[in-house]
Amino acid sequence: MILLVLLLAAFLSASAYAAAEEILDVGPLSDELPEEAAEWMEDLSPRELPPEGVLVRFAEKGRLLAGRELRSVGRTAGVMLLVCVLISLANSLNVGNNSIPYVTLAGVAAVGAASLADLDSYLQKSLESLQALSDYSRVLLPVLSTAAAASGSVGAAAGKYAATALMMDVLLSASKAVLIPAICGFAALALADAAVGNGVLTAAKKLIKTVSIMLISGLCMAFTAWISLTGIITGTADSLTYRVTKTVISSALPVVGGILSDAAGSLAAAADMFRGCVGVFGLLAILAVCAGSVLALGVRYLVYRLVSVVCACLSDKRMGDLIRDLGTCFGLMLSLNGAGALMLFISIYSLMRTVTG
Repeated sequence: MILLVLLLAAFLSASAYAAAEEILDVGPLSDELPEEAAEWMEDLSPRELPPEGVLVRFAEKGRLLAGRELRSVGRTAGVMLLVCVLISLANSLNVGNNSIPYVTLAGVAAVGAASLADLDSYLQKSLESLQALSDYSRVLLPVLSTAAAASGSVGAAAGKYAATALMMDVLLSASKAVLIPAICGFAALALADAAVGNGVLTAAKKLIKTVSIMLISGLCMAFTAWISLTGIITGTADSLTYRVTKTVISSALPVVGGILSDAAGSLAAAADMFRGCVGVFGLLAILAVCAGSVLALGVRYLVYRLVSVVCACLSDKRMGDLIRDLGTCFGLMLSLNGAGALMLFISIYSLMRTVTG
């Protein structure tokens, strides 16, 4: 009987890796990637660590994408610069004081026409990117949580997965109900303020910007604090449970119990190795999912800020402020996407670092 148990324990230890692979269904991690992200993740597998040079490949793809986005936004930047030059020329001609407000109004209308269509398009893309992050997290985090649970961190895995899923839902709901409408309102107030130069409008747009930034920052800080506290509480409970269970098994069966305990430990170690592979794959996948949106928004934010500085020198201050405020809209969308990606990065890293024993 003892010999049979010894052979069974040896078999479990030798096949721990295969058992862990069977427990973790990693196929959906590649299958459920969005089309654009799948191009970034070609030849990468969640079953093994990525080869050397993958970050260099990602950097090259990012450079090419940023170049395309720069060429795309160049036409809008050219229109805004041309408008500012024409306003400066009209002001220098000084064709009667009554004509100056109409020239400014025409300039505001031209800048608005050149940028608002682009802004509306990227509002939708920003929300779609955030939705894609949320959808993919529902595929990635269960696999990673299962790997963490198989290695002994049952409570921590469940707690961190629940915290991330809830906060991603909160961020997505807040974006749809508050943040995206707030960005639209900020853009409308920026155009109105540039047209009429009203102090109340200036104060209102500053308030919207401040509240939006505080909301995004508050969600990120709340999530970080929550997942840290969850890890401390559940990690302590998991460690205690793991030690007690191992002691009970070893004590109940003096010789065979220790062997079975070691076999279970081998399975946990194999699951832990899988957790590392899946975690690294997940980090790269999240980067790939949000890369297109983040690069597009980042390029537009920087271009608008640069053009606003030039226009402030060429034309009156209001035109420079308008273009800067429109760039701020892209910056807020960038912060929104960055917040979603940051939450997932923290969650994945936290699950990878979950340790019991």
